[in-house]
Amino acid sequence: MRQARYPVLGANVQYADGRDVEWIPDDTLLTVGGLKVGVIGVSTVETPRTTMAVNVADLRFVDPAPIVDAHARALRARGADAVIVTAHAGAFCDRSAASDCSGEIVDLARRVTERVDAIVSGHTHSLVNTRVNGIPIVQARSHGRAVGVIDIPLGEGEPSIAVRDVLADAIAPDPAVDLQVKRVVAAVAAEMSRPIVQVAEPLRKSGSQYALGNLVADAQRAAGKADVAVMNNGGIRADLQAGQATYGSIFEIQPFGNTLYRLTVRGRDLRAYLERLVGGEHLNAHVSGVRVVYVPTRPVGARISTITMADGRALRDDATYTLVLSNFLLGGGDGLGLAAEAIKTEPLSIPDIDALVNYVRAQRQPLRVPFDARLTAALP
Repeated sequence: MRQARYPVLGANVQYADGRDVEWIPDDTLLTVGGLKVGVIGVSTVETPRTTMAVNVADLRFVDPAPIVDAHARALRARGADAVIVTAHAGAFCDRSAASDCSGEIVDLARRVTERVDAIVSGHTHSLVNTRVNGIPIVQARSHGRAVGVIDIPLGEGEPSIAVRDVLADAIAPDPAVDLQVKRVVAAVAAEMSRPIVQVAEPLRKSGSQYALGNLVADAQRAAGKADVAVMNNGGIRADLQAGQATYGSIFEIQPFGNTLYRLTVRGRDLRAYLERLVGGEHLNAHVSGVRVVYVPTRPVGARISTITMADGRALRDDATYTLVLSNFLLGGGDGLGLAAEAIKTEPLSIPDIDALVNYVRAQRQPLRVPFDARLTAALP
């Protein structure tokens, strides 16, 4: 934030005691062509779960609706002709991107009572092109693949909204940016193009359970020589295509540089942890070394029917097991921390990408990863 030549806004970010964070601006008032435009920034309340928890341990991400109302009033009082909310919070819509939308940013728009002229959303990497409570909302997917456009009339009339696809081959690159990109790419080209493994068929991150997720979990369990490993789906960022996979291909799958830890846990605590994995509306993790059958209609915390370890035996509550987690999960990421229950916690000093590279290199070539269901929903 100190290095940025523009403000990074976070109106709903507070200290644990409720004080405003003095080094995070809440809003800004821009003068554009004689008009004053107020901008309010907010971040998802899920931030402590979706980012490295230790980085925000002293911060709270509170309900943004009343805060947006308060800042919208203040900005109007300071002369704002229009008020825009930029939010790292998103939604999902139907195929049209204009209807049947739900999510955090939709809830915010419904609850705002002050006049807000537009919301630019993010976080869910989805296409949003809709109006809620009279407020136009856009989200232009992700990775620069589209641009959200909202035309706000200065007088009467409805704003127009659109999300326009970016066709890279139809755009002349900015010379200065293009030069910088070429320098950076050249600096890492040798490492990123290093061949790692031949892949027999595409491994795609589709749905909540898939072969690539099992592969990553298997790699981490092998790296830690452990009984069980758990990998969160949010940490798997790209597909693995068929053919020659390079270090760059693997890096795209796991780009965060997380490190691995091995925990020793009691069987009853591992059982409770696995209950947490199947306790949500959707599965959000992959496992290795264990097969779980659960009934989604049962109460949270009591959904599991059977837990079978890799050796075919049932999990024993009175036994101890080793479990590999990334430092992201260990610290509470995705709500899946387990540090307090561990008998022992050992840093492995192994980056997650190294675990995956070493594992796939050790497999028979070309790499084939058949899918086997490890978290299986059953009828009551």
